[in-house]
Formats: sequence, structure tokens, C-alpha cells
Amino acid sequence: MWHTIQTTHTAEHAGFVTAELLSQSYARARAAGVSETQDRIKDILGEGETKNFLQQNGRLLTYGRLVIDEYMQDLKTNNELLILTHTDGRILGLWAPPDTLTAASNFGLRPGSSLSEASAGTNAVSVALFSQRAVVLNGSQHLCHLFHDWMCAAAPIISPDGELIGCLDLSANEGPVYEKLALVRSIARELGRLVGNKKHIALGITPRQREVLGLFAQGASYKEIGKQLHISIKTVEEHLDASRNKMGTKSRRACIKRAMETGIL
Repeated sequence: MWHTIQTTHTAEHAGFVTAELLSQSYARARAAGVSETQDRIKDILGEGETKNFLQQNGRLLTYGRLVIDEYMQDLKTNNELLILTHTDGRILGLWAPPDTLTAASNFGLRPGSSLSEASAGTNAVSVALFSQRAVVLNGSQHLCHLFHDWMCAAAPIISPDGELIGCLDLSANEGPVYEKLALVRSIARELGRLVGNKKHIALGITPRQREVLGLFAQGASYKEIGKQLHISIKTVEEHLDASRNKMGTKSRRACIKRAMETGIL
């Protein structure tokens, strides 16, 4: 997919931030007590708080999983990291090879961690959310040393009617910057379109079928769904088959996406 994305190399569209924007961000971060020598993210939710945070933002996270999984094959190296955040910069999900995820977790990058200026200093996510445009930051432009090995491209996720929904970041220590920026913009646009879709069509889905679909969208197995709802695995399968038929889809991915697009989930 990399070769199908059209990129531009003009200064206006390159995503590089101005010195003034960086200076203002540095000032806000320092005023919040963040220093250049900070080696770990400051604001990290506890386990219970993180679980509540993820549940409250289940729609964006579920779509993020569905869409980003499709794009993972387009990442060129083993050290690239995709980060999905809420509108306040708090992380909802991370996608990368296991070694990269482990390295990121060592300095606090995990679901529930905040990439706001007050927590992580100047970074691509905080600048993209503040300016509400796609940006690129090289390593030295980050305020904190913990990000100095990363080149980051981030794009705000915006609905068709202009509502800010979240942010997507692609970080790596090498690779063509314009392709990374184009990819992150492409994913962010798709998420904005899907999450921002406010159509509500019942399609005859029953409350129980909606419950099963909701758990299925969160990644629960047939056995886990049956245990939570006190029904058999066969009944779970029947509800899912009925939902797929009513929505005219054949695959799990298509069924969940259709359910969210129509407001069922």
C-alpha cells in the first residue's frame, strides 16, 4: 500500500512544525514541570483506571484495531510503532512487533499513559492535537531525551463534520518521512470517517444479538461470551450468524464494522 499513497514534498504540506510552534510547546511543557532529562512518561493510569478508560472509548479502540491491523503489513521495518490516542493524548492502543512494544513499555508507553505536554513534553501527538494538523517531529525536536531516537509522524483523527476524535502516531528510528506521514494521514482519515459516522439503522438486531456483537468486537472468544452471558457456545454462534445475515456480511471483521457504522454498537 505504500506505493499507492500519493505524497507531496512541498513545505506547506510536509508536516514539519515551525520554530514558533515548538517554542510555545516547550514553554508549556516546562511550565508543567517536564524536563529534558525526563526518561519516563509521568502520567500513567492504574490498572482499574485504564480498564475504565478503554471501555469508555471502546468505539474508537475497536475501529482502531480493525483498521490498523489491515495496515500493519505495510510497515517496512521491525521497529515501527503505531499509537492510537484519545483527544487528550492518552494512549488507547499500541501496535508493533513484540520487541518494540517491550522497549516502549520500559519508558511508560502503554495503554493508559498520557502523551500530553504535561506528561511527556513536546511530542508529535501533543503538537498534532494542539494544531489539529498532521505533523512530523525528528528526534531532536522532542523536548524529552526519551524520544530523541524516534522520528514521529502524527495526524489528528477528525470526523466528517469536523469533530476531533483522537490522534494517530507512527514512530520509528529510520525510514522515509513522507511515506510515514502519508500512511498515518491515510489511517487517520479512515478512522475519522468510520468513527464519525452517526447513522443509526436498527436492521432488526435484537438486544441479545447486540450484546454478543459488542463482546465479539472487544475480542472475546465464543467461550468467553457464553460464560459472561450464561448461554451456550452454540447459541453464541447462532446470534452471530443471525447478525451477519441481517447485516448482509460474511466475515467477522465486516460484521463488526457494519454494526458500528450503523450505530448498532
